[in-house]
Amino acid sequence: MRWLGNKTPLLDEILLAAKRAGFRGGTVCDLFAGSGSVGRFFRASGYRVVSTDLMHCSLAFQKVYLECPGPPSFSGVEDHWESLEPMEAKRVHDASPADPDAWLPFLKLIRYLEQELPAREGILVRQFSPAGSAERGYLTPVNAARLDAIIDQIRQWRIDDRLQENEMWLLIVSVIDAADRVANISGTYGAYLKSWQQNSLNDLKLRIPATVEGPIGQANRCEAGEWIEQVDCDLLYLDPPYNHRQYGANYHLPEVISRLPMEDSDDSLELQLYGKTGLLPWKDVSSPLCSRRGTDCRDAMQSIIQRAQARGIVLSYSEEGILSRTEILQMLQSWSPAGDRDQMLHEIPYRRFRSDRGGASRQFRPAEGRTEDEVHEWLFAIEREQGGLC
Repeated sequence: MRWLGNKTPLLDEILLAAKRAGFRGGTVCDLFAGSGSVGRFFRASGYRVVSTDLMHCSLAFQKVYLECPGPPSFSGVEDHWESLEPMEAKRVHDASPADPDAWLPFLKLIRYLEQELPAREGILVRQFSPAGSAERGYLTPVNAARLDAIIDQIRQWRIDDRLQENEMWLLIVSVIDAADRVANISGTYGAYLKSWQQNSLNDLKLRIPATVEGPIGQANRCEAGEWIEQVDCDLLYLDPPYNHRQYGANYHLPEVISRLPMEDSDDSLELQLYGKTGLLPWKDVSSPLCSRRGTDCRDAMQSIIQRAQARGIVLSYSEEGILSRTEILQMLQSWSPAGDRDQMLHEIPYRRFRSDRGGASRQFRPAEGRTEDEVHEWLFAIEREQGGLC
């Protein structure tokens, strides 16, 4: 899924930073889980992971990456897929185990959902395609109708108690991922494009989510500042928002898709949508870490770090973020005064995330000596002094 601030390209560097923070094994806490990629990586590396995020779509990915015990049987809905041929093996994609035979029920169920289940007009057709009265261009009417049918079917199976919990989350993530690959956007969901780009005209195709094998973890949907005191971990990984963009206002369509199967009908969410892009009310998932007002961001981050019950911290932050390098170093040194400031920070150059790549309307001011597309990520790593754990 296209996710602002996704750290997939930096995973190996994050593991090295964890070792600099004294991490040798145990429990990892991912406090701003987002797409779930960091938690997925640590679980696949053999560590137990607990994580949280306020976005419901993030919870879906956390559930799949951290709690999924293995390939599902979908025995409760076997009557829908038993007689069908499985879809092609490439639909397994990045899932583990990679053997398609382990995923035969899922591959057969995908055929049912894509080819046997009749399309229907639901909330996505009415609110996020040009066929609706608002004429929003996130999805083609055909793909929106297919998604509406699949979501309604998952909802009905949930109501009828025909799915195991992990099976339901696997299906929800598969749907979010499929919708993201045909969404008519350039990066985030803050706006849709005026013209259809090629990927949005493709047929909707479900894939098996990129599950991993490893210790069973725990997924949560809690506010980081409140949840931090409940967590005792060996490594605390912090990847907070770094600019003013609130995720609730930029990922409302994945949020709608993730929540719809949990509702008894489309109505409860559809009545809440507003504005040009069909936003859900998002103030309840807004973060002070996105605020440039006064010291809101600094105070929120400092409060989280001060109350962290961890043996080491790795903090990832963009050099273009609201907080300065000096502010972050001071917070971490206050948490562990014996930490070596000279060894605490490692800078990593990477390609800038653009939500409007190719457009000429937005100009960036790169740091001196860098191209417009180059930005540095700060990876701070610090180990708590012996005896300093609360």
